[in-house]
Amino acid sequence: MMIKINEKNRVIISFRQLFLIALAQMGGAAIIYLPGVGEAGRDVWISNIIASVLGYLVIYMHYLPQSQCPGCSLTEVINQYWGKVIGGVVNLYYLLFFFLLCCLVVSDVYYFGITTMPETPGYVFIIFFLIPAIYAIRLGLEPMARLLEILLPLIILVYLSLFVAVIPKLNFENLTPIMSGGIKPVLAGALPNLNFPYAQLLPVAFLHQYTRSGRKDKGKFLIYIFAAILLATILLSFRALASITAFDEETLKILTYPPFSTIRIIEIGEVIERLDALFLGVFYATTFFKFILTYYVICKIITDYFKVGEAHYYAVPIAVLIGISMPFLIPRFDIILDAVVPHFYGILPLLLPIPLALYWTIRVKKKGYRK
Repeated sequence: MMIKINEKNRVIISFRQLFLIALAQMGGAAIIYLPGVGEAGRDVWISNIIASVLGYLVIYMHYLPQSQCPGCSLTEVINQYWGKVIGGVVNLYYLLFFFLLCCLVVSDVYYFGITTMPETPGYVFIIFFLIPAIYAIRLGLEPMARLLEILLPLIILVYLSLFVAVIPKLNFENLTPIMSGGIKPVLAGALPNLNFPYAQLLPVAFLHQYTRSGRKDKGKFLIYIFAAILLATILLSFRALASITAFDEETLKILTYPPFSTIRIIEIGEVIERLDALFLGVFYATTFFKFILTYYVICKIITDYFKVGEAHYYAVPIAVLIGISMPFLIPRFDIILDAVVPHFYGILPLLLPIPLALYWTIRVKKKGYRK
């Protein structure tokens, strides 16, 4: 059983671009929140490291079935081996997850915007976020990847510089004692981190079809994304460690945006201060990249399932649907925080069991076809 691959006008991204895409996908609101701090307290940085294992598993499990059908989209592979009915249900499951993820990303911009700039109407943030996103989808994946090559290294440099600048204000004694409450609080704190941000790496797995799949390139997809996960874990640990050492544990647990509050205490020689605007720039830039990548995958799933048009044909209707749906799906800010763990359990089949079952289906059917 084989799937025909159309090589004409095929979009190809380099593995360096794939690395940057995966890194950007784990940015966004993850840099201003500190999920798990209520459960793990000062040990939340350990929770983040433990949770990063899920990122590796998600990518590996989705690499397995796609490695059997190089050049094909995951949507096409699911339809080919599971049929239009079962395959359609599974593809709808993925589609709904990505749609909800897009709504969550837009809600991050919306609620953070009205919190920091309450005089600005919330719908302004949504409109000015979605319009450039529509334009990005119309340009396509390759221009998006090239823009990341230019901007993301600069964004990372600004991000690191801000946390270096805050070091004189930190009290590293706040880190101790480490794991004084045992392993249970740390594991409890890892649960929110499993979903946010590591489960949200899933859209990147759908980009396997756009990478080179020759014999000399075998395994590079995993290597580059695994490297991105490792670097993202280190970068996110910086924001966790800085927040922990900037505030005592009781204060840390009641702050809505601990890393953002940490950056606001920067003061160098009573001249350089209030660098939170730069931090906001990092937040909005990485959030935008995260959104357009997930948004692009939604449009591509629809295209590959119905075999009609190109991804950008669906950019406007999907964006309008996201903009209208977000206030109804996420009417209050506290829903975002309260739904993190239940949402993770709801998408767990997508992350591990479904791609593993698809891989074994392909192996069994291919073996039967050869016989």
